[in-house]
Amino acid sequence: MQKILIYTEKISPRVQYIFDFILREFSGLDFELTSNVQFFEASDLPKINYSKDQFSDEIHLKSDEFMQETGIFGSVKFEALHPVGKLFFALSRYEEYLPQERDLHGRISGKGKVYKTPFVDNWILEFQKELKSKHPQMEFKKRKFELVLTCDVDQVWKYRNKGFKRTYGAFLKDFTKLNFKELAKRRKIISGKENDPFDTFEFFQSFLDSSIPRNDKKDNNISMIFFWLMADYGKFDKNNPVGNLNFAQKIREVSQWAESGIHPSYASNSQPEKLKKEIERLEKILGQKIKKSRQHYIMLRFPETYRNLIQNGIWEDYSMAYADETGFRAGTCTPFFWYDLSKEIKTKLKVHPFCAMDVTLRNYMNLSVEESIDEVQRLKSEIEKVNGEMVVLFHNSNFREQWEGWGKVMESLVE
Repeated sequence: MQKILIYTEKISPRVQYIFDFILREFSGLDFELTSNVQFFEASDLPKINYSKDQFSDEIHLKSDEFMQETGIFGSVKFEALHPVGKLFFALSRYEEYLPQERDLHGRISGKGKVYKTPFVDNWILEFQKELKSKHPQMEFKKRKFELVLTCDVDQVWKYRNKGFKRTYGAFLKDFTKLNFKELAKRRKIISGKENDPFDTFEFFQSFLDSSIPRNDKKDNNISMIFFWLMADYGKFDKNNPVGNLNFAQKIREVSQWAESGIHPSYASNSQPEKLKKEIERLEKILGQKIKKSRQHYIMLRFPETYRNLIQNGIWEDYSMAYADETGFRAGTCTPFFWYDLSKEIKTKLKVHPFCAMDVTLRNYMNLSVEESIDEVQRLKSEIEKVNGEMVVLFHNSNFREQWEGWGKVMESLVE
């Protein structure tokens, strides 16, 4: 691995973290930090000067004072930072530790602050060109575009396998409201005469099979992950009863052709001890350790959410996006390790940002199927330019009834 010497006035955890990402993780280069000017100037290694002033003809990146600090201050503004500082600000989610207006679910809006392009990746690729111009022998890690289709399973079935109490209550509600059409439909589906509108897993499987030649599955750039809600029943957690045998069987069936992760419940955000139980439920069904997660309702609060995941053995999370805007919440489409600003440490939790969600496109941005296809194609084009990881979120419940035709959005991603 090629090595670069970096001068910085102070070797801080923040400086170490951001060059870890830029050079090691993204570019495949090794580096050493020094605050000794004489050692830096005498070295024959390729050099980067990360400080306020340039010494001679070395590559100079201007530093920002907040990169040497500890603590979080409202006076730090993204627009006023130099490029490396901007990258750290975005990846660390610095702004989200500050007081913010939140919606009824405690979420921050992406309006006016979401990055519409992966500016972090774009800047690093341009910086690589500068390094290559100065050091022609330097080679960088090869990147490959990857498409990761993900599905949040809030409910496997709309009508079936809800348990006697919920099923009887639904029939009674239909009858009380004189909604005989819905009552008849519910009866037909529960009796097996019609398909349940949320049971769309065959569509996902056939899509995956048609997108990937069977003899090339190990080398393809498309994968699929299902995140299962294993919560106790609640106002915002309405999954099928976790003890239902058909529910467990469906999870096992899907795990034969796709990856599985936990969908931490809404309730687990206010009662973090619930997460351990939910993970254990899924692990018992699958007979394997669960290492991936995505938050229900995209409820992401720093540092509490990620600390709870780490404490419960989750090492990869797919929650990094806004609910109301498409784009790049952390400015990147490259997985990165979460930096805990409150503790000033780099953690082992790998964050996989996602760029679009079906609910965002239809319900928040009010886009049609055709407009949504245009938007995901725009995002795909941006990610392909940097050979990044395109993670898109769908729901098994959002392909039929009022969501009829939305399968075309997913299909457009492989055209």
